[in-house]
Amino acid sequence: IARNKELDLVEVSPQANPPVAKILEWSKFKYQLEKKLKESKSKRVDQKEMWFKAYIDTGDLKHKVKKVTEFLAKKHPVKLTIRAKGRTDRSNMETLINKILVELEGYIEEVVDKPKFEGRNLSIIVRPIKNLNKKKSNDEEKTKDTQSNS
Repeated sequence: IARNKELDLVEVSPQANPPVAKILEWSKFKYQLEKKLKESKSKRVDQKEMWFKAYIDTGDLKHKVKKVTEFLAKKHPVKLTIRAKGRTDRSNMETLINKILVELEGYIEEVVDKPKFEGRNLSIIVRPIKNLNKKKSNDEEKTKDTQSNS
């Protein structure tokens, strides 16, 4: 039948019982598969990770927090990891993670879990705000309104 219509017999799902095959044009089928694959890749969100030392200078901390805000603005979840060296105090690591979370307050929608220790490192995953641009514009409008009312 496929030869008479100048089409191809394509096995669509070989795992099914019985396997499913369709009579269709191979080039169109291949194009549709590539299109679906490309679409699924574009929807995928990669998780980023930022490492901090337990004893970090304020300038370095601000720079790394700025990079994290850029990741969050691009809608990437971010894993924040604090590395311990030597006899680093765990309470110092926890205060640093809390300090970072305070800095990122306007960019984070949720903290996935409590900070947890993975060996010598303290890690936490944060998710970005879905409508960050709308929130920024609303905040700007509120500040303009309060300034004009003064």
